[in-house]
Amino acid sequence: MISSPESRRCWESDRMPTFDGKLLSKAYLWSVSTVYGVVTSALILSATLVLASIAFDPLIFGVVAAILIFAVGFTANRVRQSGAVLDYPGIDRFFQQVPCYLSIQNRNLEVIRTNEAFREDFGNRIGEKCHLVYKGSKEICPNCPVIKTFEDGKTHTTEETVITKEGEEARMIVYTQPVTDEHGTIVGVMEMSTNITEIKRLQEQIDESRREYQDLFENVPCYISIQDKDLKIIRANRRFREEFGDPEGKYCYEIFKGRDRKCPNCHVLETFKDGEIRGNESVVIGKNSTPAHIIAYSSPICDDKGEIIGVMEMSTDITEVKKLQRELTHMGKTIAVMAHRIKNILMGLEGGIYVVNTGMEDSDDGLVKQGWGMIQRNVENVSRIVKDLLYCSKEREMEFKEIDPIDIIRNVHELFEGRAKRDEISLTLEIPDSMPVGKFDPDALHSLFTNLVTNAFDACVNDSTEGKDSHHIIIRGSMEDSARYVFEIEDNGPGIPGQVGETVFEDFFSTKGREGTGLGLLVAQKVSEAHGGVITFKSSGDSGTVFRAVFPVN
Repeated sequence: MISSPESRRCWESDRMPTFDGKLLSKAYLWSVSTVYGVVTSALILSATLVLASIAFDPLIFGVVAAILIFAVGFTANRVRQSGAVLDYPGIDRFFQQVPCYLSIQNRNLEVIRTNEAFREDFGNRIGEKCHLVYKGSKEICPNCPVIKTFEDGKTHTTEETVITKEGEEARMIVYTQPVTDEHGTIVGVMEMSTNITEIKRLQEQIDESRREYQDLFENVPCYISIQDKDLKIIRANRRFREEFGDPEGKYCYEIFKGRDRKCPNCHVLETFKDGEIRGNESVVIGKNSTPAHIIAYSSPICDDKGEIIGVMEMSTDITEVKKLQRELTHMGKTIAVMAHRIKNILMGLEGGIYVVNTGMEDSDDGLVKQGWGMIQRNVENVSRIVKDLLYCSKEREMEFKEIDPIDIIRNVHELFEGRAKRDEISLTLEIPDSMPVGKFDPDALHSLFTNLVTNAFDACVNDSTEGKDSHHIIIRGSMEDSARYVFEIEDNGPGIPGQVGETVFEDFFSTKGREGTGLGLLVAQKVSEAHGGVITFKSSGDSGTVFRAVFPVN
């Protein structure tokens, strides 16, 4: 039934196919629209048949009756095939105003009825194939839901990309529903399509943001983990897994510290309590048992109700920063000591110059020689300090050459023979005639031996141990298992105090108190590391100190 003049005009102009029985269809629709129309139609039809039976003979009456019956049947069939079965009170109004695309298609997949939303975006396409309307294609769509609904009478759902009359692509979610007559026969399929283009675009943006977040989470150059209230790690980024291994099912204190219980003053637990961002510095152990100094921050993760459901911990390795900070601190202390040392050297130079001038004025060769010796010793001290500073202040590129290290050792021994005689210290060589040729930086190796021997001399000269009448220094070189070079410098000085023994290579340790710079041992360590070796020492107050440098053959 056409529920209003407006909907009736829409039906007549857009939805009703043009055919010869158009007036009969209008009359048929009017006759079944209301009880009044049904009664009136019945009276008119009855009167017509009565008059026909009176006015015409039985044959003509039969023909007229047959024509009327055929017209009524033909009209009813065409109306049913055109989708007019929906024309009941209120249904057509709903059909036209529903805010999605509605169309009815017949078994030939022809569009026989559309609503206003459909016509706005796809135009008046009555009588055209649905695949031509939606896709601009002459071929039936694969897995067509309309065909499926005609076949099984069930609702089907699919997602499609269609083209509007403006030539724009639109993403649709499509539902098909069978349209039946009063006998339950499927006379058409209603297709309801909802434009989800914006939803899909938003979903794609969300997916892209999620991917970007995932990439950021995975690739950020620090350790990130998410922990629950029991401090169990439920997620970790790539950098975390590389350094600490797979954290699945493990607790943070187990992974970071190797502990079996929670750490005291845990900043993550504090964040769970008050929701504040917390920070902490600590030393952790990596999967290779390598300690690392980190600074960590914990931040709450909340649900849509504001409840804390997890804590993200972001940790940065500051081991190198701490090392640099420590070195800068020690360097500052050393510079202060060095300034005093250089001042003393300058005073020594001034004294030497004064003695030389006095000797020259008095023509006293002995006094000139004495003053010149003072100058030479102080120049050597300045030269050694400057060289060590330059070595420690920048990365020196090693220049490796194939040499026998025995030649370097002999050269160093000859260099210190004069001082040994002057200071009355026994200087001994314990080396073979030769050693296997290896790859060394000659200057760096010479610097290592020179600094260690110098430290040994200084220890002996400044030894105030009671009852010790003589001092000796031994320079050794040997091979260990044909795979390692071993170099040792031994002295019987006062030894290194136990409380500073663990930091002699990084605290600029010196046995000369305010007279030393402590750079010698730092240089020795840098040279050893550059050759892939290690340097260690043993010391006691009774027997003195032995520094041992071990270099691999290759």
